[in-house]
Amino acid sequence: MRKFLLVLFLLVCPLTTVFAQEETSTPLEQLILQQHFTQKELERTLILLKEEETRTYGEIAQMDLDLQRQKLVMEATQRRAGEVARAYYMGERTNLLTLLLNAENFNQFLLMYDFYEILYERDMSRLESYHTERTKLTAMQTDKKNRLDQLQTLRKKYELQLAEMLAVAAEKEKNVQKLDDPTVVESMMNHLILDWEKRGLPAFQTFFGMLAQVMVQVPELATPDRIQSEGLLKHTLTINQTDFNNFLIEKDALFKQSHFSFEDNKLTVEGTYDQMELKLVGNYELVSPTQLKFHITELYFDGFALPQSTVEEMEEAYDLGFYPELISPNIQVQGITLMDEELKLQLQFNLPFGFGKK
Repeated sequence: MRKFLLVLFLLVCPLTTVFAQEETSTPLEQLILQQHFTQKELERTLILLKEEETRTYGEIAQMDLDLQRQKLVMEATQRRAGEVARAYYMGERTNLLTLLLNAENFNQFLLMYDFYEILYERDMSRLESYHTERTKLTAMQTDKKNRLDQLQTLRKKYELQLAEMLAVAAEKEKNVQKLDDPTVVESMMNHLILDWEKRGLPAFQTFFGMLAQVMVQVPELATPDRIQSEGLLKHTLTINQTDFNNFLIEKDALFKQSHFSFEDNKLTVEGTYDQMELKLVGNYELVSPTQLKFHITELYFDGFALPQSTVEEMEEAYDLGFYPELISPNIQVQGITLMDEELKLQLQFNLPFGFGKK
């Protein structure tokens, strides 16, 4: 992409102008392209946030209708439950029980018993129905509160991202004004965004989608030769990056043009896909002994950094985490390091029924 933009720049600008500005203009133009790329990505994710906000408003409106209907149902069941409670409080059911005990013969006793049983079951059904509907109403009210909280979070996120986008756009315009002839860089900006929308974003989605599928299969690398035991229950699984890269290539040819490296407790991916350069930097967080969540810290398209909004979008859409239970249901992770081209997982084997726990 950078080579293409340079060629485009050379074709549009006179050679004398290019040579005169080669050392001074190129960094500024590169900065403007980055700012424009960030601005447009923020605009795209703002649209996504607005769409999500609209859907949430619709869900809340539907919840309000459901709550109104549920309150009517609740009032009806409450009246019936109240009638039952009053009947027992006023002694009406006790009188029936007295009649049952004072039956003159066995046939009369059976008849009264059947009647009393039917009445009792109906009473219990009404009380249970009241309890069920009340529980359902409480759950619906909780769901609505959660949706309202989600809406508030979305609104704050939208406002912060909008402010960031406006700030980037303003700074970009200031830089554009510094150029003698902004026509060339504007053409480059348009091409960059068009290329990202038509090829870049779909390529990233394809790459991340395939990587998420393959990461689920990483436990296949937990072979005996890669596991070092430290007693009966503690073990260390070591996967070097060469084996990891070969594993990915075996799973899909998509990864032939990429390279995964382990260093400084970071996973870095660099490569090409569909004639585009991509780079990803991230790390693993030990969320629990049964889950390692992958966080993306940096993401690049043809050397241009993607904003945090796009990073979060990719992270939410594609799960690149590691789940030790896929190795064995009794395996838990105690720690993880990515150093010296090796990924090391400190594992603990938990015996059933609490054996082995201190």
